[in-house]
Amino acid sequence: MERFVAQHAAGFGFFFSTLTFLMLTIFFLLLARLIDSTQFAVVMTFSRDFDPVATTELGMIAKLQQEFEDRNVSIIAVSKDNKSTHRAWIECIEELQDCKISFPLICDVDGSVLREFDAYAKPNDCCEQSEPKQQNELLLIGSVVIIDVDKRIKYILKCPSTIGRNFYEILRVIDSLQLSMFHRVATPANWMQGEDVLIQNTVSSVAAQSMFTKGFVAIKEWFRITPQPDIL
Repeated sequence: MERFVAQHAAGFGFFFSTLTFLMLTIFFLLLARLIDSTQFAVVMTFSRDFDPVATTELGMIAKLQQEFEDRNVSIIAVSKDNKSTHRAWIECIEELQDCKISFPLICDVDGSVLREFDAYAKPNDCCEQSEPKQQNELLLIGSVVIIDVDKRIKYILKCPSTIGRNFYEILRVIDSLQLSMFHRVATPANWMQGEDVLIQNTVSSVAAQSMFTKGFVAIKEWFRITPQPDIL
């Protein structure tokens, strides 16, 4: 495994400073085995199996899976529990959320992967002193990591596990990332697919004339609006 990471680390180009060797190894193995070289990946962490918020989140991801596949995105989920518990939870999710889970749900039995996301509270911060130490360590944060086709981390979202994540927003972020891969544009606040975008400030006015055939409006020299280019 160490040899695998040593051989591939430079090519994958991860730069997330809090990831340890263990986290990198897991990412490399997931990326090498679960996605091909032309895909984005969305890696999501969940607090524990049979969590009500996480149940609705995984149900929503399953319902939106075709939207992710249309964007050439692989989905990978990680939760702290074992394989048999995962299977039982998946059955409950499919029953309660009326969906079919067909993406991988990775086992993180001892929580070592989730700790690399700084996902746990310190002991005794949130629980009664009488609880065992193992139960006294509660996951507070759920993460979403988006990785591009070059295996670079492009987006990280962290939020309390009491807040269900908005996966329409994750799709919107993917749309923006993929658009900027092919065109030197940026997306404004609340942008949605098909709406006008902004020309990046690194593009000169002369270059913009030839690059943006749909035209653009230069309200300021540094603030130029153009219709969304077509994604190749």
